[in-house]
Amino acid sequence: MSVVQVWLLFLCLTGLLQWDVCSSQRVVQIQKGPLYRVKGFPMSISCSVSGFKGSSMQEFQFHVKQDARDVKMISTDDSNFAYAVFSSRVQNKEIAIERVTGSSVLLKINSVEMNDAGVYNCHTPNTDGEFLGTYDAETTLNVIEDTLVASYSGSASVSASEGDSLPLHCHVSTQTLQHTHVSVSWFLQGKEDTNPRPIISLDRDLTVRPGAGFEERYRSGLIRMDKVDDTTFRLMMLEVRRSDSGNIFCRAIQWIQDPDHLWTQIAHKTTTQCNVSITADESKLSAVMLMEKDHVTEGERLRVLCSVSGFTGPLSVSWQHKTDSEDSFSDIIGLTHDGVMDETQGRDIQTFRYSDGNITLDINDVMTSDAGQYRCIVTEWILQNNGMMKKADTQSQKDISVKAIDLQVTLKGRGANAVEDSLVVLICAVKGPKTPLSVNWMFTPSLSSTWRKIVVLNHMGEITWGSEQRNYQPSVQIETSGVNFALKIVRSSRRQQGNYMCQVNTYQKNTQKTSKNSNPLAVTVGKPVSKLSLSRPRSSLESTINADVKMECSVAKATTNTSRFKLSWMFGSQMLLTMDTDAVVRFGPAAGLEMEQRFRMEKSEKQTFMLSVHQVRTSDSGEYRCEVEEWLQDPLGDWYPLEKKSVSTTLHIKDKGSDFRMNKANTELKVKEGVPLTLKCLVDGVGSDSTLRVSLSWFFNQNQSSSVPLLTYSFDGRLKYNDNDEGRFHFSSSEVGSFLLIIPRSIQEDSGSYYCQAHQYQLDCKGQWTHKASDTSGSTVVSVHPLDSKLRVQKENRSLNVKNLQAGFTVDCLIDTRSSDVSVFEVTWSRGLKDERAIIIFNASRDGTLHSYASDKDLLFGHPSATHFKLTVPNIHPGDVGLYRCHVVEWIQTAPNHWRRIGEDASGELSVLVEREDKQKEITFTMNKTDKHLDITEGDSFELACSLNVIKEDPTLRYTLHWVFISLKSNIGISLLEYLNDGLLEYKHRQDRLRFSRPSLGAFRLAVLNSDREDDGQYHCMIDQYQLNCNGTWKQMTSDKSGVTTVNVQNIESKLHVQKQNQMLNITKLPAEFSINCEIKSWSSNKTAFEVTWFKGHKQDKPIRIFTAKRDGTLDSAFSEKILVFGRPRVRYYTLTMKNINPADMGQYYCQVDELLPTSATTWKNVASDQSGEISVHIHIKGETEKQMDSLGTSLGFLIPLICFLVLIIVVLLIREHKRNSDLKKKKECLWAESNPLNPVKTDAGGDQP
Repeated sequence: MSVVQVWLLFLCLTGLLQWDVCSSQRVVQIQKGPLYRVKGFPMSISCSVSGFKGSSMQEFQFHVKQDARDVKMISTDDSNFAYAVFSSRVQNKEIAIERVTGSSVLLKINSVEMNDAGVYNCHTPNTDGEFLGTYDAETTLNVIEDTLVASYSGSASVSASEGDSLPLHCHVSTQTLQHTHVSVSWFLQGKEDTNPRPIISLDRDLTVRPGAGFEERYRSGLIRMDKVDDTTFRLMMLEVRRSDSGNIFCRAIQWIQDPDHLWTQIAHKTTTQCNVSITADESKLSAVMLMEKDHVTEGERLRVLCSVSGFTGPLSVSWQHKTDSEDSFSDIIGLTHDGVMDETQGRDIQTFRYSDGNITLDINDVMTSDAGQYRCIVTEWILQNNGMMKKADTQSQKDISVKAIDLQVTLKGRGANAVEDSLVVLICAVKGPKTPLSVNWMFTPSLSSTWRKIVVLNHMGEITWGSEQRNYQPSVQIETSGVNFALKIVRSSRRQQGNYMCQVNTYQKNTQKTSKNSNPLAVTVGKPVSKLSLSRPRSSLESTINADVKMECSVAKATTNTSRFKLSWMFGSQMLLTMDTDAVVRFGPAAGLEMEQRFRMEKSEKQTFMLSVHQVRTSDSGEYRCEVEEWLQDPLGDWYPLEKKSVSTTLHIKDKGSDFRMNKANTELKVKEGVPLTLKCLVDGVGSDSTLRVSLSWFFNQNQSSSVPLLTYSFDGRLKYNDNDEGRFHFSSSEVGSFLLIIPRSIQEDSGSYYCQAHQYQLDCKGQWTHKASDTSGSTVVSVHPLDSKLRVQKENRSLNVKNLQAGFTVDCLIDTRSSDVSVFEVTWSRGLKDERAIIIFNASRDGTLHSYASDKDLLFGHPSATHFKLTVPNIHPGDVGLYRCHVVEWIQTAPNHWRRIGEDASGELSVLVEREDKQKEITFTMNKTDKHLDITEGDSFELACSLNVIKEDPTLRYTLHWVFISLKSNIGISLLEYLNDGLLEYKHRQDRLRFSRPSLGAFRLAVLNSDREDDGQYHCMIDQYQLNCNGTWKQMTSDKSGVTTVNVQNIESKLHVQKQNQMLNITKLPAEFSINCEIKSWSSNKTAFEVTWFKGHKQDKPIRIFTAKRDGTLDSAFSEKILVFGRPRVRYYTLTMKNINPADMGQYYCQVDELLPTSATTWKNVASDQSGEISVHIHIKGETEKQMDSLGTSLGFLIPLICFLVLIIVVLLIREHKRNSDLKKKKECLWAESNPLNPVKTDAGGDQP
């Protein structure tokens, strides 16, 4: 071995060693879950390990995690490994491990129990000498109840004669929630069968499969399985045989598809058996198929003979055929025992039966598809004693081949790449048998996929033309090697460009037998080379504004004398005018009336074209290009263009100076609030030139601050307001150069300085708007003075004694003066007694809405004029006495949806007294008028009492109660509820938090639930006494009120405290999970609820919310891709578990608790918030060990070759030294001789060596 070979060997060994060091890593894999298995049936879970070192026989351990407990089940190396819950089943071999190989096993459970469900962990002890890789894997097993049912619904035994039909029914159903499939099979076990034989099966994918030995009868339709309904499967056996005797039963199997996409059997059921007895009659019927030769040629007649013997009765025959690619036979034709022919193919096929028992099959004009196996099935019909016909059948089959006619068709061409008006020749070469031929010449244009016939030459020599027969000349030439069909295109054109193909057909007896297409051949027809040239015009022209300019474009040379021209004048990228080949002039798509009046094009000579521009402008400056396109006529009369040629001329127009300017005068304007304000901006130099436009912006400056844009009017007509000002300003421009800004209703905030800024734009030659000039106007200083309140309400005090209670009275509210004609009013009427706070009875808002606070009667509102409001109180009763007045508030609108209060005033008082005709009865009740004070903690409930001391009970007396609340922030009473004398109860305010009760005749109670700070104030009740008169109506007799209860609601003291212990968690193995606990140690109230939110990140930074458990029990996860499991072991103990973590989940986690107190049925108040301690999660990335191994492998990759190289050098030097010493010792005798090697001495066993 040479030194180079040794060095290569060392490198290979080094690479293998390095690869082994880098790639060896243990991986444990378990069957993918979750798995679903049925109680009471066997199951297995596979587990394997790879990438390990050490012994090839690896050990395995299985654990089950159930309810946070890790339970040992079974191990390959420890018979006492299992816990007590599994130990007895392991000892009885009900749970076992089956080795598949040294590194893979199957965990088998003979009968699964419900408590076997859980997370199964497969663990392999380390044999590697180091920890690298994964040593366990997990999967989930779910155990479900057995709901599979299978039953046989027929009799226990059935007898039939051979040839009869036998139907059997099997009922199968299942009720599992999982998606499972069911397969159903019928089995037969005869007397000589050791095991049951499958007759037919319906697989889980609804595929029907016959059993071994029943295939032919299944293909013949004699055995089938029908699914009658969702749960019933019927076995139908037609023409039963004696071999069908025995026990027949049905078996159902339930399947489920595991996550690894494999189907697994999870349950099975077998029905009771049905004993079937078949008796038979002997028959000597036999049939043999005969034929003169085993093959025929396509187009000939096929005759097959079926010779029948051993029959005594009438015969029927069925002829069947099967090709090599088909799995089963199909019927061709049949002949009944009555002699009726039954044809299924629809072709010229016949069958005849002769008296000697011979039956023939004739197929005229046989085709290649007729090749294959033929079978005749002969049935003998015997008349039985019962008058029915009984049949016995036999069959015979034979292979027959049909040879097809083979043609070779090739298409080639001369001049396939041609130019217009040239010759193209296509040749279709045909090789094959000598038989009549026809050819179809086919053509499809280049951009089409549809073929059409252009010329047809049939087998009789007749020519048929397509829609286009010009320029096509077909011909035919017969040679010894075959036939050549030719097609000439005499004068080719672009319309004839495309793909050509010839289609050749063979005929026998004027009947087409075969058809063969040639290869497609592409023919291209190109344009001739253009010879067009244009005369070169002047490169530039100069002119002044309003002058006329002419530009010329001439054709110097054309390709042909019959050429036509299409010409276009271009201005930049804009088309001005175009003249087609018929000399029709059209303007471009962007032309308007102004362009049509100023631009003209005319043809001065045969090939000279002139462009005229009248009254040129500066915007007409630019490059004008003349584009000429030459058109030629092809042989078919179609015109086609050649490439364009163009020349250009630059036009320069001298511009005039701009007179664009604005009015610079400063003005001052003073207005009253609410008065319209109009500001004007004048721009000079805006003439009638349609190419000039103005863009303008209004600005506002208040208190010498920065200017604020109000609106912008663009030169293209777009108008854009400031987002906050749209709706307050109006913009108009009624005259050229005059722009108005209108404020319909000024307010104080409109005071300040206004000015406008304008920009002039001009349309250039490229159709672009170019900025020409800018200017700014002078300022208009606006002062808006606020309105002074001039509201005055008539204050006349009046008294009214009411005698007629049915008449009622009216409280007028007259406004003498107002602050503005555009102001609106809000009017409120109130009623009270002397030295008491008045109660609101009616309100008319400024938007026209009306609110009545008197539930016992209908108050009538009137508005006779703009400053006159009135309120009518109908049907008076003694409770309506008191002092009535109205309160008016004047409002003015300052902006959309914004109003300002200008002033308010109140009217005089109307004192209403009620005179009753009947005398007042003696006082029959008194009320407790003691004032009380209650201090309540927020969230607690409190109860108010209204005590009525009835001096004398009278059944004709009833009472109406009003409970009134007066807030500390207002002097007007608010009605909380009304309890009427007819027993009706109506809540007016805080309906969801008030509870009314009447424990006794003179005791009324009002409970206020879930108190809050809005409940601070004074409470009292008012009692009206009613008496039943002789007319049967209730009339108010007297009124009284209770003392005042003052309630002070104090804020709830926060006592919320969440455990704040900081934790650190190090995770070294994946997959893994961790939990974030949140324990509430103390809380503010037993009525509060909690909302818990978990965050990731430091508290002082901006943490990320990951999960929220809301007070109503709903859960909200912010990370849908993560598996977050919420738990609440105790009332005030919350947990959040993060499953399947990865290195990206490292960080700080904590929870925040918000304590909420109910303030009503639908609203809650946040009482306090607190946060837990932080848990720091660190995940050691597995790749760090791999990086160290990679570093070690790299070092060894360099070090080992170096050591090997040094050893190699030492070996070479030793060999050379040994050779040199040997040469020196050849002349001397020595006891050590290289040519006499020592032989070992043989000794006896156990003996000593001499």
